[in-house]
Amino acid sequence: MSTSEAHAALLALVTRQARAGDAQAQLALGQLLLNGIGADRDEKNAFRWFLASALQGVAMGCNMVGRCRELGWGVAPDRAEAMPWYRRAAQAGLDWGMYNYATGLTLGWSGPRDLEAAFLWFRRAAALGHCKSFNIIGGFYEDGWACARDLRRARAWYAAAARCGDFRGHFNYGRFLLRENRPEDAARHFSLARQSGTAAFVEKMDAFLQNVDGPEPPARYALPAGRAEGDGLFQFSSL
Repeated sequence: MSTSEAHAALLALVTRQARAGDAQAQLALGQLLLNGIGADRDEKNAFRWFLASALQGVAMGCNMVGRCRELGWGVAPDRAEAMPWYRRAAQAGLDWGMYNYATGLTLGWSGPRDLEAAFLWFRRAAALGHCKSFNIIGGFYEDGWACARDLRRARAWYAAAARCGDFRGHFNYGRFLLRENRPEDAARHFSLARQSGTAAFVEKMDAFLQNVDGPEPPARYALPAGRAEGDGLFQFSSL
């Protein structure tokens, strides 16, 4: 059986289970349709199946409904409408739900920015081992958002993000290594960031590093107005 035939068979099996009301199969079918596995990418029906799963209480289903509402996958984009779904996923204990909900609180998607609540949710996600949240918490400590500014803690969180492979974590930890006059170690982390970062991120990182003319790195980018892929160097990224 070829790969395409296997994918088609998988899609058919999961579709039968989803139509029978299996909430996890509904989630899986949404992901298959979103990724175009077994059939052409179908965002509209992916959203429909994510919603069916979410309405049965599946935390990742709630998170994916939020993603669809945030990014306009199969439905009109509306970040304010994404927030209740992210909140459901977060309250159900899903680390990605916590991260996405905290992102919306930080950026004010459904009202005034709430950095204190966002910091709490990022820390809850981090307690579950959520790598990207490590990096964000580093940013909170570096800038003193909802906490006392603490560069030692910022460095530690960036280092943790780098250890688990987050490309923004590599970049931010590298900036601190430059500050410590460790250019070779910094260059290694910048290289790792370049290997796994998005094209938009790498372009910004390289432009950013061209301004470094000594051991003290320039201040990093400010908080972006949104969360499109590559909007900021340390901040937020898509799933």
